[in-house]
Amino acid sequence: MRRRSFLAALTVLPALPLAARAAQGDLNIGIYPGTGKADIVMGDFRAYAMPFAQALGEAIGANPKLTLFRSIRSVQASLEGGRLDLYFVPPAVAVSALDNNYSAVARVRDQATGMLVRRKGAKVTAVALTEKGSWLDVMARHTLRENKIDVEKLYNFKEQDDVVLAMQRDYAQAGSLRSKKADELVATGEYELWHPLPNTPDYTLMASNRLSVAERDRLGAAAAALSPAAIQSLQKTIHSKVTGFVIDREADYRTVKQAMSEAGY
Repeated sequence: MRRRSFLAALTVLPALPLAARAAQGDLNIGIYPGTGKADIVMGDFRAYAMPFAQALGEAIGANPKLTLFRSIRSVQASLEGGRLDLYFVPPAVAVSALDNNYSAVARVRDQATGMLVRRKGAKVTAVALTEKGSWLDVMARHTLRENKIDVEKLYNFKEQDDVVLAMQRDYAQAGSLRSKKADELVATGEYELWHPLPNTPDYTLMASNRLSVAERDRLGAAAAALSPAAIQSLQKTIHSKVTGFVIDREADYRTVKQAMSEAGY
């Protein structure tokens, strides 16, 4: 009888909430820094991201463990397996997290903004985009569709610098860029803003729903209370603008989700 009870108890262990274990052990945090920072040296990444990770770990009494993802494909695979407790990811990946039993607990203060830029007066037959599934990719495809613009070719490249190079070499007449990079290109005098991309929430901290609501609340509060030094350090690992966090459990990703669906992702 005791043996049966013991075996029955063992079958319950895998279903214990992750939160119950996290408070006594590790808090596993995954960060995808974006294609512009995907080649960051591992040592630099850990050093710059650790103040952020430590603040989160302290919020729930856990030891932070960092994982660096260098591509959207790799972070998506991890998300689908629910492997980590937290993910700090760009908007298109955040949509996937919402579909894989994760919830938004905080987001960066600044919104994601971007532009479709083209060579001045050019007839656009090809558009250069960043990697498939990235925010610049899905929002550019959505914007072209919304404006009923048909182009012969859409090319995906690793990062924004590759998009700019493709335009400079006339491999494509237009490209999708974050606002800062778009402004820099327009300032050369050879390019013009073509169509703005819809503004959306940007990088978001996503927490596993296996964590308790109270723990998720504490994690969001810890992100919102980060010191300026920790924020500046984190910025060195992320290609998007990070000036601070706001607690946001209802970040509106409907436009991003629609764009991903239209693109077949």
